[in-house]
Amino acid sequence: MIPHRSTALLSVIVFVALLLFIFSASPAPDVAGDQAKATGPAKFVPTPKLPSLSTLRLPSFRPPSHEQPEEQSNSTHGESKWYSTLEWLNPFSSSITLDEGRSVLPPLRERRPIYTYYNAKYNPNKSNGKDHKELQKADAELLLAWRRAWFAQGFKPVVLTPGDAMKNPSYEIVQKLKLAPKTENEVFGWLAWGHMGTGLLADFHCFPMARYDDPMLSYLRRGSIPESITRFENLKNALYAADKTRIDAAIQSAVLKLTDQTQSFVDLIEPEMFKAESPSALAFYKSGAITSRYPSVHEKIGQNPASGQRALVQLINSHLHNNFQNSFPAGLAVLKPFPQHTTALVEPALRLAKALIQCPESPIPESCPPNLPECRPCGSAKQPMRISQPSTYKNTTFLFTIGTLPHPYTLISLKKSSEEITTPQVRRETGRDEWLYEVTKDDLGPELGSSSRGVIFKQVVAGEDAVGTSLWMTVESLPADAGQSLPAELLDEFEWQFGFKIPRGGKIDPATENNKETAKSAQDHTPSEQGVGKEYELIRKAREVIKDKTTNRINIKDVVEAWNLADTEVWRFVKAYRARSVLERQKWEQEEKAFAGSRP
Repeated sequence: MIPHRSTALLSVIVFVALLLFIFSASPAPDVAGDQAKATGPAKFVPTPKLPSLSTLRLPSFRPPSHEQPEEQSNSTHGESKWYSTLEWLNPFSSSITLDEGRSVLPPLRERRPIYTYYNAKYNPNKSNGKDHKELQKADAELLLAWRRAWFAQGFKPVVLTPGDAMKNPSYEIVQKLKLAPKTENEVFGWLAWGHMGTGLLADFHCFPMARYDDPMLSYLRRGSIPESITRFENLKNALYAADKTRIDAAIQSAVLKLTDQTQSFVDLIEPEMFKAESPSALAFYKSGAITSRYPSVHEKIGQNPASGQRALVQLINSHLHNNFQNSFPAGLAVLKPFPQHTTALVEPALRLAKALIQCPESPIPESCPPNLPECRPCGSAKQPMRISQPSTYKNTTFLFTIGTLPHPYTLISLKKSSEEITTPQVRRETGRDEWLYEVTKDDLGPELGSSSRGVIFKQVVAGEDAVGTSLWMTVESLPADAGQSLPAELLDEFEWQFGFKIPRGGKIDPATENNKETAKSAQDHTPSEQGVGKEYELIRKAREVIKDKTTNRINIKDVVEAWNLADTEVWRFVKAYRARSVLERQKWEQEEKAFAGSRP
């Protein structure tokens, strides 16, 4: 009797043989021969072919999948890659991009253009020859400060020229008149604005002097009412907002009334075309305000226009800086989770914080902006702006937060105080997503999962409510040597977020490793148990491991990332978010490099 096992085997063999017989035993029909034997209409009827194994497809049991999204333009910078979409609040970017290295970011915010008109030949102050060239350089410094302040508030600053005014259809009418230089400058500014279209037109002595979330600035970013031209009471010619149809209508009606004796172009526009708003967030440094509020600067302008203009630029910068300090009464928070191991990790952020609380240089230190006469000047308060180093993020608009994210491998190296990290150590001796849990535990509690924490943290970094209240960066993009000052190019980049020049004196830097006692008091009262120098060395070596793609040690980086999926996700998110902001500004500066006020 055949055993049961042999019966099963024999059945399989018979089944396979039968399949082979069906599909391969019968010779394929000779199509050409059959057609040759056929006569009449039958010869035109094609003979069907039997299917072969090569043409048969078994049903797929894979789950349905999507194609990888196409790479967007301007979506890479350095080592960072991103994909912008409305679905950016996702626990893991790879579920959308199908690419572990590409982060999903929110769509880039549209910047509303704000225009100013500048004619290098027009000079209300008396100067000639060499003095005039120096004044043009000083004007360029003022225009640069104007660009930086408005860019930080979410706008796209553009400097218009007489060339833009000449492209307006109404230019042919205006150029035949012999207008006074001041009136001509005003008219050409409107013509240039009309050529460009919808947006804002500002005098380059008009600066935003308020928090990013100020209601008036938010209103201007959204766009004005299309039926009217928005102007601001008691600030004639300081700032207007309108769409192209209203601008064109105003220009066409006013140009017809122009004469050689016209003193003000705006007075020729029908009053009903305007809608007045309160200028609470605008500081207008017009000549009358300079004369009455800042007499020493006015005196300098009279003695030497170029020197006086530079003094005005310094005064405005000090007011912008002081406005930032007054906007955050709770001070600056430099996030420092795991304080026994992260002194070196947060030192660059602490250097930046110490620069931001410095009193800026000013020709009139105790002065206030024109729109904030009751401000609290830096140095006049009993206590300077406070710097705290909490281990967790505080969700409050009264506190400005500077956050530094380490790669999970960097954090484990610091906590273990060793560069030799093994897979068993990672899995047995470390928790998952420790950084993210630590910085969110106060606000979110201990129960929430890592993926949900990651989504909320992304909102903290890139959400609409977070703009203007925090700055986030990755450790690996910062200096990794003890006592090393922040690079000039990094401070340059930060200035476009803050809107003012950051003090760069050596006195703001914490002491170097050679003076450890001073370093302790300057940085923190809980230094690393192994010493700050050891931390810097670990950070430097961790950076090499993260970047190196040839050595076998990169495998441990992959293990750490797989063990800390949420920490890795937010680290890549912050890295890509900063890279995109840098690329956005560089692209805009490239477009504007030929015009006055661009960076040298």
